[in-house]
Amino acid sequence: MSTSNQQPSTALLLIDIQDGFTHPTHWGPSRSNPSFEANIKSLLPIYRELISSTTSRTQTSPHKIIHVAHASKSAQSTLHPSKPGFAFQSFATPLPDELVIAKNVNSAFIGTDLENLLRQHFDGAPGTLWVVGLTTDHCVSTSVRMAGNLGVCDGLNGEKGDVILVENATACWKKSEDTLFDAEMIHAVHVDSLKEFANIAKTGEVEKLWKEWISDANQRS
Repeated sequence: MSTSNQQPSTALLLIDIQDGFTHPTHWGPSRSNPSFEANIKSLLPIYRELISSTTSRTQTSPHKIIHVAHASKSAQSTLHPSKPGFAFQSFATPLPDELVIAKNVNSAFIGTDLENLLRQHFDGAPGTLWVVGLTTDHCVSTSVRMAGNLGVCDGLNGEKGDVILVENATACWKKSEDTLFDAEMIHAVHVDSLKEFANIAKTGEVEKLWKEWISDANQRS
């Protein structure tokens, strides 16, 4: 991850941070990363401050928040739009001016306009896509892989942009009591496998960079 104060166009993609994932056992007997909620609660306000600090009467911020919600087609699913579990968790509720996309499959790019939205936002220049959310081994992994394969962050001149997975701002579940693989192992293996498609960062280093950008923007204003 670049530590430069030079700000590219960026987007923060928050995947499936919905009430349906708060059930203690529905998705598996245990979950990885107990710090997931705290890290999202810390990251999101800082990124919102970054947007505010780079917005003026004459300038639109180069940074954008995109929330993704899984809209299951199964009426029995806790993530069906008719169920309470479809709602965003309180600490990740979109603000009125933040974009919300609903998907029906694992990838946030299939059946949605996400690819076009990102390309329009980056406007032909290399950009940065930060990815957080649920779950590490399903929708996060699939979306990160597709972002890398599609080259949604790359410039029109071929210059590479960055897909960055914030690894400790994601979480996943152990699949059953019988499996040999606990939730933390599943999480770690999937993060490691995504290094082919994205750069991997931690919440602390991402926040440090965003705060540097905020400080730089405030000094310029």
